[in-house]
Amino acid sequence: MTPATSASALDQLFVDLAHPNPYVQTEAFLAMVRHHSEASLPRLILLLDHEDVVRRRAAVRALGAFGEPAMLPLAQKFQTSHDGTVRASCVKAYAQIASNLPGLQFPSEAMAVLKTALDDESPVVAIAAVMALGQVGEQALPLLIQVCRGSNEAQAVAAVNALVNIDHPDVSICLAQLAACEDTDAYVLESVTSALVRVDDLRGRQPSLLSS
Repeated sequence: MTPATSASALDQLFVDLAHPNPYVQTEAFLAMVRHHSEASLPRLILLLDHEDVVRRRAAVRALGAFGEPAMLPLAQKFQTSHDGTVRASCVKAYAQIASNLPGLQFPSEAMAVLKTALDDESPVVAIAAVMALGQVGEQALPLLIQVCRGSNEAQAVAAVNALVNIDHPDVSICLAQLAACEDTDAYVLESVTSALVRVDDLRGRQPSLLSS
């Protein structure tokens, strides 16, 4: 394939990425990953600024398929953007990466972005950061526990719900401490109580080591 042909093929993939059919979008960005990764990644990062929500959301999904190569470009985009919508898109792309590649270790730059996003002036960014940390999983456990104990009730509830999906002893300890603390907000306490039931239920469904 000549450079001109390759460029033309990539341009068509970006046309397909804007298609309203999610299947067409998916096929387009998977082809980008397989055949045009170096050329398409910077263009996808630029699409996070696009005013068209369809294109922006498609770019987030696409970046999620790139995995590790998208980590640092997303961090740079987040750090240099003054637009809350763009910063939220960066955080959501991290969530997509973590969802697509469970257990993938996030570099320090990406974790620093998610930590910074927790205190973002945009509530959308701040909540999206909690959701992304929940997708990251065990690596994000210290930050999620910190959020659970913070003063932002909406974030704390989101963090509590995220903790339930992480299989680690510290989750039960954190939830039990929140349940026992007199200063825990009533809204948060309600979520903690529900989370403890869910954690116990999940443990009850796990096969016993004695019966194995």
